[in-house]
Amino acid sequence: MKLLLLNVPFNRYGGLKGYGGAQIPLNLCYLAAYAKQVHKWLQVKIIDAEAERFSHEEMVERATSYFPDMIGITTNTCVFDAVISTVRMLKSRMPNVPVVLGGSHPTALPEQTMRECEADFLAIGEGELTLAELIDEFKNGTKKYSSIKGLCYRIDDSIIHNEPRELIKDLDILPFPARDLVDNNLYFAPPTKNVALGQSSLISTSRGCPCNCGFCAAKTVWGRNIRFRRHESVVDEMTECVRKYNIRAFNFADEFFTANKERVLKICDCILSRNLKISWVCSARAQGLDIEVLRIMKRAGCREISFGIESGNQEILNRMHKEMDLDEAHRVIKSAKKAGLATHAGYIIGYLGETEDTIKDTVRIAKTFNTDIAAFFIASPLPGTELYRDALEMGCIRGDAHWRDYSPISNNRSVLIVPGLTIERIRYLHRKAIKDYYLRFKYIFSQLCKIRDLYKVKNLLGGFKIFLRVK
Repeated sequence: MKLLLLNVPFNRYGGLKGYGGAQIPLNLCYLAAYAKQVHKWLQVKIIDAEAERFSHEEMVERATSYFPDMIGITTNTCVFDAVISTVRMLKSRMPNVPVVLGGSHPTALPEQTMRECEADFLAIGEGELTLAELIDEFKNGTKKYSSIKGLCYRIDDSIIHNEPRELIKDLDILPFPARDLVDNNLYFAPPTKNVALGQSSLISTSRGCPCNCGFCAAKTVWGRNIRFRRHESVVDEMTECVRKYNIRAFNFADEFFTANKERVLKICDCILSRNLKISWVCSARAQGLDIEVLRIMKRAGCREISFGIESGNQEILNRMHKEMDLDEAHRVIKSAKKAGLATHAGYIIGYLGETEDTIKDTVRIAKTFNTDIAAFFIASPLPGTELYRDALEMGCIRGDAHWRDYSPISNNRSVLIVPGLTIERIRYLHRKAIKDYYLRFKYIFSQLCKIRDLYKVKNLLGGFKIFLRVK
């Protein structure tokens, strides 16, 4: 049996090319690795059409030539328009080949996903176990779909939802992602999170986040209870990447890498004990981090730390359920700088309840924190989030919006209607925030003075090109 996993092209159809780099489809690599571990006889192929820069037509041609018995496609909200088109084209060429969708969008909106798309199945939540069991049913010819937890499928004109699947308690039952099924030379970090020249890869050390931010779709799939991999397993995977693929730069995909300080120290100690010469970037909350931990992270290869600040206004932070003390955040950021780490902060413009004054507060705080990178995004009500539910209830989602318009940074018209601010005004204030932050003499001079490595030159040039593409 042959399984084909697809990452469909998106940026040419909706996103702002370059801002997200070209990241390995880690979820597909996990699906492939687990399916192969359970079914030794299974043949698996991954086509990363986004990284390969294939058109829909090129991707479908390559998919058809593989003669798959089953096709799996990952999809979030922003890429779902492209997925709809892809499935339609695949079905026109291979009508009898079942198509399975997984990811945050079908998990959040299963009924709507099935109505809008010709896919045969949805894997709701974490997909590894669900897909493996579905493959079993096809291989055996029994097709008893009702016994597969986490599966959604069609019977005639009805949409059937099976019992939900529990989250995987022990993440160490999963093998390392199947990086051997992709061309690792294609992947590079975005300019905002690039910490070395050469190949880069995502790596996941945990799933889930204990926080409850109203705009975040991560908990849609991973849940709020954070589950950790063993620190030795994480460093084993990094060691494999170095020795087998010559990958020495990593971006930790965890929503909250520093959630457990003791575990962070164990990972760092393990990296240092093995003398791994690597560089990495991680995401953290700007709280509870002291200079000693940050210095150990630096010694273990951390080059940049990313903080989700989101807003400079306490009322908006409260609306977001973002438990953030801005004074504490400023202290942590200063400590990270003192430890020698590059700093990155994310901000959201145009959340429900925003005014021009609250947006000015955010820009002011961003300048005060003065991180090396300040990433400004327009608020996007992603399905599965509280922001989406509130916006629907208030009638604050643009009626003619396409799924691709949900991208938090693109040149498409955004979807969230904020009372008192037009979409056009939010767009203007978002672009103005970017210009006001980056076109400061103080900022430009400080960044030029920090150039010590070629990758920093590359980052500055890459960031400037994205800056020019933001219309």
